[in-house]
Amino acid sequence: MLMFTPACNAFDQDIWAKELESFVPERVFDAHCHLWQEANAGNNREYQSTLRLEVDGQRLEEWSRIIFPGRELGFYYLGTPLRDSDIQGHNAFLLQESQHHHWPAAAIVTPQTTADQTAELLTQGFVGLKPYRSFAADPAECSIADYLPEDQMAVADHYGKIITLHLSKRNGLADPANQADLARYTKKYPRVTWILAHCARAFNSFMLEDTIWKLAEMGDNVWCDLSAVCDTYSHYLLLKHFNPRRLLFGSDNIAAGSDRGNYITWGRAWSFQPGQVCSHCDGQATLVVYEQLRAMKRAADMAGSSQEQIRNLFSDNAATLFH
Repeated sequence: MLMFTPACNAFDQDIWAKELESFVPERVFDAHCHLWQEANAGNNREYQSTLRLEVDGQRLEEWSRIIFPGRELGFYYLGTPLRDSDIQGHNAFLLQESQHHHWPAAAIVTPQTTADQTAELLTQGFVGLKPYRSFAADPAECSIADYLPEDQMAVADHYGKIITLHLSKRNGLADPANQADLARYTKKYPRVTWILAHCARAFNSFMLEDTIWKLAEMGDNVWCDLSAVCDTYSHYLLLKHFNPRRLLFGSDNIAAGSDRGNYITWGRAWSFQPGQVCSHCDGQATLVVYEQLRAMKRAADMAGSSQEQIRNLFSDNAATLFH
């Protein structure tokens, strides 16, 4: 079992005080964070996966109070999508945490989840669905319907619920098939609120550079969360050219956002890079979520975002979406 011990070191605290304290507003709603309970691991054998950190609502809030000191906090709980885990047990745990802490939650669904099961999830308390590409036969190149069947979309549309979507394919949104699918599904199921996770998965800005215009022209039911992306230009493109009232802050905590390092890009790729010893500079690494916030701050400056737009991004947009 992997346990998480919350602690900010002196370097993290210095980054917060000097660079982020003045940028992050007084209210922070985290629209992309994950809970996990090891009792629901099932037949999963990803023993060393940091996704298997024991995180309930209380532990998430305790850690968030450390990394966002003095802020009023809110959360949208997402399930942790691990293959071969006990999905039913995990969703029961999620719903229990949601009801106990009074924050909305999204249930994990797989391609095997039936329409009736989806409807049951959305009527017993979940406000959204969390499909994930890892449940598809080809997680790297699957289409949206390979991991989110249309019968699930139809049920979410019927109830007017949310789908947080992590795009697949190596080129992400730059892939023409993804563009065509998104345009079709978001129009066909207009009562679904589609949250495209991780800047529409543009960890590398090339995925947005030629597609931001198409994304911006999709309906008002298309939103983006900014979680875990450390590419300044991806944030800039969304802040400059996407509807600012449909952007949401998210941290991807705890497993991803609270690792120390950065998601770096090269060519048409991106990957996590931990810190390293450097003789020519201070090689310490801070939290990924702090690197994300640094990128957001620079992008907001480049895009000329107002203080109102920044407040909306961190909390007021979520208040509108989650009522």
